[in-house]
Amino acid sequence: MPPAYAGGIFSCGLPHAPAPPDNPPMAHPSGGRCRPRRATKPCPPRSSGAGGPQELRHHDIRRREPAAPDAPAAAHSRSVEVDPLVRTAELTVVATVSPPGLRIEGVVDAGSHRHLREALQSVASVRGDLRLEMSRVEFLDLAGLRLLMTFARARAARHCTVELAGVPPHLLQVITLIGWDTTPGLRLGAAHGC
Repeated sequence: MPPAYAGGIFSCGLPHAPAPPDNPPMAHPSGGRCRPRRATKPCPPRSSGAGGPQELRHHDIRRREPAAPDAPAAAHSRSVEVDPLVRTAELTVVATVSPPGLRIEGVVDAGSHRHLREALQSVASVRGDLRLEMSRVEFLDLAGLRLLMTFARARAARHCTVELAGVPPHLLQVITLIGWDTTPGLRLGAAHGC
């Protein structure tokens, strides 16, 4: 850190506000506690070990070791989930990140078409293929299926596909009987067994 920094850093290296004169323990940014120390000059550079040039190394707390990719998940008792785009008494739609798309749960009927349409519009600008996870769909009426097919055709115009994953067998049968399984831009993923 530059010498002009008015605060200090914790003994672990994280910055804090200026330390009081008596130097008591302070609340650590990550929730722990450690004693602050004053930073009067930058940390000394470390040698590369092979007699090469010295370099200044910075510790970035946002980086994690490649050997522990699941460390954040292991540190929490339950997983963290994004707030739903739609949450009604009968329908919940959550945006997914990997793979990008939506997870649709519950009942899609005349009362929830508007909500489904808005959720689809919220991911319409996403580049690349999308996945709609439907394994928790209890009921999807014909107008709701039509919304999905229209969305897939619009994505096909942009050379992208929409995968319907986890489609319950009875819905998969309806999609096939109507002939919507050949809709441009639509890809049917593995069916969800009941």
